[in-house]
Amino acid sequence: MARHFAELTVSEARDKFSDAINRAAFAGDVTYVTRGRNRSRAAAIVPIGLVEEYIELVDEQDARIADERLREIAEGEVEPVPAEEVLRSLKG
Repeated sequence: MARHFAELTVSEARDKFSDAINRAAFAGDVTYVTRGRNRSRAAAIVPIGLVEEYIELVDEQDARIADERLREIAEGEVEPVPAEEVLRSLKG
């Protein structure tokens, strides 16, 4: 699906919200919502498939990291730290 990109200010996005949603859902378009004088990107209206793919990638990466850490613990490369100790160190 071809992706087109657009930018709308918050006011424009409010006025054209339904159109932006339809473009995301049916055409795969991404609409960045900007704000402020410098029109900084604050949010985006994106096809749900992009979000689902992103979540899947993050989950896969988290699983790889967890597997690696468990392997390191099992092979004695690192010593596990109890959660209570981590909490104490974070509280200072």
